[in-house]
Amino acid sequence: MRAAPVLFCLLFLVSPLRAGETAAASLDRLFAGSEAPDGVVFEIIAWQDNTWDWAAPLLRRHVERLRASYPQLQIALVSHGAELFELSRHAGMRQQPAIRELARLSAEGLEIHVCGEYAARKRLGPRDFPDFVDVAASGSAQLADYIKLGYAHIRLEPEDAID
Repeated sequence: MRAAPVLFCLLFLVSPLRAGETAAASLDRLFAGSEAPDGVVFEIIAWQDNTWDWAAPLLRRHVERLRASYPQLQIALVSHGAELFELSRHAGMRQQPAIRELARLSAEGLEIHVCGEYAARKRLGPRDFPDFVDVAASGSAQLADYIKLGYAHIRLEPEDAID
C-alpha cells in the first residue's frame, strides 16, 4: 500500500520538535539541557528552488555550534522534499558553492540522507547523487529511526536563515 509512506511523511510535516520553533531556538533549548543529546537530526522539506543556497550555510552554522559544545556528537540531515532533487549530480551544478559546502560537512561527519522513494518518482537512484549522499529507502523512516535512537529532531526552515 503506497498511502502509508505518504501519510507517515505528512505526520512529520505537522509535528516538528516544537510547532513554530526556529532551529536556533531548538538548539538553544538543547544547550540549556543538562545532558548532551544522543545525536541531532536536522530535517528539511522545502519546495522552493535553490534551497541549498540558504540551507547549506545554515547547516554549517548549526553544526559548528553543536561541535563547539559536543565535539563527538553524531549529526545527520534528512532531506525529503523537492530540495533533494537539487542534490542530484545533474541539478547540483546550479548550486555548486552550496553543494561543495554540503560535501565538506559530510567529510566532517554529517550524515546526509535523501528519500529514495521520492527520488524514484523522478527516476533517480543512488547513482544519480554524489557519493556523500545516502539514498535511504524512505526519508520519513530514516528520520523516525534517528528519533528512536534518541536524536534531537530539528526542522530547518527558510526563515531560520534570516539573521
